Amino acid sequence: MALCQGCKRFVKSAVPRCRGTVMCAMVSGSFRKGCLEMKIAILENDPHGVQLLEQWLQSAGHTSRVFVSGSMFMRDLNRDTYDLVIIGSTAPDMDGTQITVALREQLDAPISIIRLAGKADESEIVAALKAGADDCIVKPVRQFELLARIEALARRAQRLDERAERLEFGALCIDLKNRMIMRDGARVTLTPKTYNLAVFLLTNSGQLLSRAYLLERIWGSNKSAATRTLDTHISRLRTVLGLTPDKGWQLQSVYQHGYRLDRTEGASSSRATATSAMNAEFCTP
Repeated sequence: MALCQGCKRFVKSAVPRCRGTVMCAMVSGSFRKGCLEMKIAILENDPHGVQLLEQWLQSAGHTSRVFVSGSMFMRDLNRDTYDLVIIGSTAPDMDGTQITVALREQLDAPISIIRLAGKADESEIVAALKAGADDCIVKPVRQFELLARIEALARRAQRLDERAERLEFGALCIDLKNRMIMRDGARVTLTPKTYNLAVFLLTNSGQLLSRAYLLERIWGSNKSAATRTLDTHISRLRTVLGLTPDKGWQLQSVYQHGYRLDRTEGASSSRATATSAMNAEFCTP
């Protein structure tokens, strides 16, 4: 597997760029699974609308989970992680604007938000975007338009500079082209899965990532039996990469949720510097 430099996902193809599933859909009439697979939450009360959304997302290789209330979704965020949320009909306990504002105020990790508007009312669309939504689609929703907008958001939110072959995080340097990680200039021996996990954690530092999310992204599975495998890989990364407070890192287990990698106070690079590295800061050759 290789890290796609267009969408920051691990893909089987060795080509380090997104191929773009939208063109595949236009040519073949159906979306092919590509490297922009996302975990998506759906807030929608209309059973028919939910069924269509789930079918369309699955056809594009995405996984989804449906919520019928805003409070249910917000509680679930304490246990799971999502790349994107689609907010459809107004929930019985919270309207779309309230949910959007709550997500922007309460979540440390960025999440893309698509609002589905009931009519082509400019004021409703403007209100949704000002509340924090990344995009707004007027119903009735069209399949390929929705999937294309989702792909565009994925590229915008997770794009790495396509010219980058190396990323630097303090003493750690990732050679994306050769799939290697160097620590203080010395190569660290890692298995393919451990390498994938290390890159994913480093490029998502500061974000709380659920166990299920990590298992799906790295192993393609969220079975509970695989959690011990994840814990073993995490333990090894702490040791071989020096992800400890004395080295400027904290890789912590969050009870009933997952893991979070942070730069510690006093580290040579602040969170802002780490974020700059995520956006293609080059290592010294």
